[in-house]
Amino acid sequence: METERLKRFDLFAQLPAQQLENLAGTVNEWSAQTGETLIKQGGSSFQLFAIENGTVNVCDHGEPVATVGPGEVVGEIGVQKRGLRKATVEVAEEAKGFFLTNSQVEMLRREAPEFEERLERLIEQRGH
Repeated sequence: METERLKRFDLFAQLPAQQLENLAGTVNEWSAQTGETLIKQGGSSFQLFAIENGTVNVCDHGEPVATVGPGEVVGEIGVQKRGLRKATVEVAEEAKGFFLTNSQVEMLRREAPEFEERLERLIEQRGH
């Protein structure tokens, strides 16, 4: 993956060049069709999903709470707090992007304090 793709996301844009290079070589791609579930509320938290194309709906106990699209991420609370998923995320419009595993997120947290700060800010902005 090219580092330019990572830089399109506020969460990753300020990472040092070395972290961007390391991350770009290890992230995994994903794609999903309309109606597919990316994250199930109450499930285990293993990935942080970055959305490059399409949109997803975030639902809390079946009630829509947000629509998330290109340049945004979902799953941040679960990977940050290592708990069960707080919401269900369903694909509203065919979507694709890349994801980071818990271990990749943990590595960034250790090696790039600015990532930790941006992740915490994102969680606060989303009211959690």
